[in-house]
Amino acid sequence: MTIIEHLRQHIKLDTEIERFLKEECEFKVYRKGELLSHQNQYNRTVFFVEKGLLRMFYYENGKDITTNFYSEGKLTANIDTLFKDQPTRYNIETLEKSEIVTCNFQKLEEFCSVSLTFANFSRYILGNLMIQMSNRISSLQYMTAKEKYAQLMAENPDIILRAPLGMIASYLGISQETLSRIRSEK
Repeated sequence: MTIIEHLRQHIKLDTEIERFLKEECEFKVYRKGELLSHQNQYNRTVFFVEKGLLRMFYYENGKDITTNFYSEGKLTANIDTLFKDQPTRYNIETLEKSEIVTCNFQKLEEFCSVSLTFANFSRYILGNLMIQMSNRISSLQYMTAKEKYAQLMAENPDIILRAPLGMIASYLGISQETLSRIRSEK
């Protein structure tokens, strides 16, 4: 599904936004294992996954911690850089060959200052990012490991086939052994 088809399901698109998406956004194919964003750098790009799988992660105490997965139809960005103008804490990596549409957030914001349509489009993007973050925080605070696993499978049923188990365990905040036990109980 292209970004235009996806967005039409959620917001009203006019010719102005379609022109922006076609002329100001960039479509690129990335190989598996490419970093789209690097920890401790500034990245003001919004990424839309048309095909493929991304993960967001950071390093802490020598460990690689996965914070989220983004598959077809999902948006992501380094919100710490977008809103606090500081280097991001996160890396964004392709876990498989991926087709990504990128948008420079600063360009989008410039259009927002002169167009209500663009302001609404930007609000959709930001709302989407905030909902993802809110859902993630809720799952970390209130769900058991089994509940987090069930939610991940409901939202991303083929993630087990697409991402290494170690990354999935890291995302769930559990060991690989615990993940194996939960999977065997299903």
